[in-house]
Amino acid sequence: MKKYGYVGVGVYLGFSVVDLGLTMGLIHVKGAEKVEQLEHWVLSKVTTGLGMEAPPRKEAASQQPSWTSIFVLAYGIHKTILLPFRLSLTAAVTPAVARKLASLGWIKRRSVPKAAR
Repeated sequence: MKKYGYVGVGVYLGFSVVDLGLTMGLIHVKGAEKVEQLEHWVLSKVTTGLGMEAPPRKEAASQQPSWTSIFVLAYGIHKTILLPFRLSLTAAVTPAVARKLASLGWIKRRSVPKAAR
């Protein structure tokens, strides 16, 4: 953080947005039916546990999970499985991005004291 500052944070957040979006898209395209089955199972367990009647199953033609279910699953994958890849990619790309932004004049180069190196 001392060497690259907000550039590193920006690169990490940029990768995070792309990573989460791609994960949500992949789950929606490849695993929507499994997410819908999991969503129905969880809803039926929670409602019967609360003493309510389980919701009826959706028709086969309209079996799409809610975007909330897809987001929760994608966020879990994003935060656990993909974290090491995102961190290593950020560490590899941040110096080049910082040099490019400095050459464009958008940021000032920081001189780090020798004791902090």
